[in-house]
Amino acid sequence: MFGHLFFLRITLLSFLCLLHTVSHAQIGVNIGLPERGGTYIDLARENYRWNNLNSGASIGSGQVDDRGWPKTDAQYIADFRPVAEWAGSIDDPEVYRLDVSGTWKCSFIGQGAVSAATGGSVQNAQYNAGTNSTTFDFIVAPNSNGLFLINFSNTRRTPSDPLNSGLTDFKMLRPGYSDDSQLFYPPFLGLFDSIRFSAIRYMVFTGTNGSNPAYPGVTEWADRKLPTDASQSPVPTIGKNDGACWEHVIELANRTHTDAWINVPVSASADYVAQLAAMLKNTLDAGLNIYVESSNEVWNTAPGFEQSLYNQAQAAALGIGEHENHARRTVELAQIFESVFGPNALNDRIRVVLCSHQPMLKWWVEPMLQYIQTNFGAPSDYIYAIGCQTYFSGGASNGENVSKILDDCHSSITGQITDMGINEAGRTQWITKANDWNLPGGFVSYEGGPDHGGGSTVNIANRILAERSAGMCDEMRYNLDDAFIQLGGTLAMQFTLTSGYNRYGCWGLTDDVTNPHRNFKFACLQDLLPTRTNEPAYPSGTVTTVYPNPTDGPVTFEFYLNHTAHCSAVLFNSLGKRVEDVFSKKQFSKGKHRVEIPEGLQFPAGLYWLILNAGGELRSEKIMVVR
Repeated sequence: MFGHLFFLRITLLSFLCLLHTVSHAQIGVNIGLPERGGTYIDLARENYRWNNLNSGASIGSGQVDDRGWPKTDAQYIADFRPVAEWAGSIDDPEVYRLDVSGTWKCSFIGQGAVSAATGGSVQNAQYNAGTNSTTFDFIVAPNSNGLFLINFSNTRRTPSDPLNSGLTDFKMLRPGYSDDSQLFYPPFLGLFDSIRFSAIRYMVFTGTNGSNPAYPGVTEWADRKLPTDASQSPVPTIGKNDGACWEHVIELANRTHTDAWINVPVSASADYVAQLAAMLKNTLDAGLNIYVESSNEVWNTAPGFEQSLYNQAQAAALGIGEHENHARRTVELAQIFESVFGPNALNDRIRVVLCSHQPMLKWWVEPMLQYIQTNFGAPSDYIYAIGCQTYFSGGASNGENVSKILDDCHSSITGQITDMGINEAGRTQWITKANDWNLPGGFVSYEGGPDHGGGSTVNIANRILAERSAGMCDEMRYNLDDAFIQLGGTLAMQFTLTSGYNRYGCWGLTDDVTNPHRNFKFACLQDLLPTRTNEPAYPSGTVTTVYPNPTDGPVTFEFYLNHTAHCSAVLFNSLGKRVEDVFSKKQFSKGKHRVEIPEGLQFPAGLYWLILNAGGELRSEKIMVVR
């Protein structure tokens, strides 16, 4: 009964191509905060914009509590408008807007008058004296431009506080939700349910860039972002310029069952790193790997990359070069993680990556590896892989049409395969260098994909249209498969999951989490990677049965584990839509297990798939429901 899961409505040739893709393609994705269209159910978790209602100026550090909530009458601001509508022009030739219409369920601790200044209307405002909480609905009409301004006046934090004392714990839940106990926005999670990414890189999500103090300041564990802070976006009013907390990284990694690529602050103390490693060891699914990178682009001296200045100052204090200090810090991270996870963790579950700029292979990467060799021993004892970025671009000139832009992109990719110029830093050279140093993870890219940003508005309409064209999918496939995986690259990290499409970049696989197939880039990744419902491979020794099958009532399924593992079981319909979580993140011991669904499958007649995730391995069986 139990056999390989195959696609519905695809040819045998396509299936054979899928088998090849699954065995070779290792493609991950960077995620940001917020994702375009929503990361959290509660908007306040991803949007921290408050003005002092009395002065009209941004809330200052002296006007908030220790979590970042205003201690004065305030105005909350949310802005979903496309770039750069506020300046009188819109880059996007299609003028695509997120649909933010509907009823946003809002609440806060305290009392006060609530009114809408822009973007909607306030209805059903009520104060509950027993809980000292206020609730209200913010109603947004269809075709809203996406700018919300909500005024909170005559506020009292507690009944004994004076007027104009502010509020705490403001929530603004997306239309259709009455609570945020699920935390992450389901359409955002749905993107990870439809593609099995090899890893998620949390660099932007955790606010890596520009969140460090000036050297010799250090970031201690107590300084980190907390789940209880006013927002998971930067909260500068309390000195927290980082992004989401590590607890949410772990929750998302466990929920999506995807390897985590973390970026450790360059200023983090040894205790901070050890505490982070311990948190990951204790709460991250034991079946997930952890890629560890020291900050992000410490070579980059552009504004917003203050970590490079920190690295330079620290290197000068230690009397070594900045590239040597980057290597030293990377080894330090490896040593601390090994001390927490155990002596066999490095290059197994813990995968420390040494990253640099693509042209710097000869000038930075080789000297870093030599420095590690001289001062610590074989780099392969500490470093899993070396990595750079794999961006491509085109269309920088006025008048280039979509076809010409795509041709430029193709040439950009081809030119990166082998560089025989002064840098000798083509992708093939990176692969050779990783092999020469016996790095078990070889060559990876930490970011990559179409790069049409920089703030320029030259030819912006055609650049955006090129990003949304079917031809861009072809160029992405060429970049990821032919010019990376087939060359010998091991893991390519796409930048990024979602984004707006404008002068500052068209990075996203989509520009709306609720509509991932607005362009062809998301589908390109679906072609290159297995989906959660079409993995054809099974671990050896595993036998799974489902009975009765067909069924019109109770169902039992059995599975065998070769080792103890955390398991989840999910049901999908024939269209690939998740219809039920049977159980989630439950630990099972080695051996045979039987799970009953006594109430049966309460769904319409048809074909369904049971997907069992056992320690990272997906096993699957079809179930026919009859009525």
